[in-house]
Amino acid sequence: MRIPRIYHPAPLAVGTVLALGEEAAHHVSRVLRMTVDAPIALFDGSNHVFAARLTRVDKKGVEATVLAAQREDRESPLHLHLGQVMSRGEKMEFTIQKSIELGVNVITPLFSARCGVKLEGERLEKKLQQWRKIAIGACEQCGRNRLAERSARR
Repeated sequence: MRIPRIYHPAPLAVGTVLALGEEAAHHVSRVLRMTVDAPIALFDGSNHVFAARLTRVDKKGVEATVLAAQREDRESPLHLHLGQVMSRGEKMEFTIQKSIELGVNVITPLFSARCGVKLEGERLEKKLQQWRKIAIGACEQCGRNRLAERSARR
């Protein structure tokens, strides 16, 4: 069985017991149907992979104990910066996902005069949160241990 990789936003340390975030807990307990003592791999963006074991899986949440840490540098030696003009529909999400999987380090969403997408204020913040979730999922899927940065230029 393949050990699932889960992103945890807070810094991790060996020996700590932590509660997984709401989305990660749902994925582990409901989607993967994992049980207590199942192994998982955690990463926090520090270029380390943390071996962990589930200690509690119930309706209230999922807890894991961090057992070991190992530095795994899977990043490309090239620094890749992608400037992407805003796209309609799911095209922007697809671009973010695939660029993360290919090793892009920084993504800058661009607005142009001919761009048909107008995002401002609260709508823009929601989109940025959605794109962050997509980037995290892409990192979990492809094995990267660092999240891509977002450059906020307009």
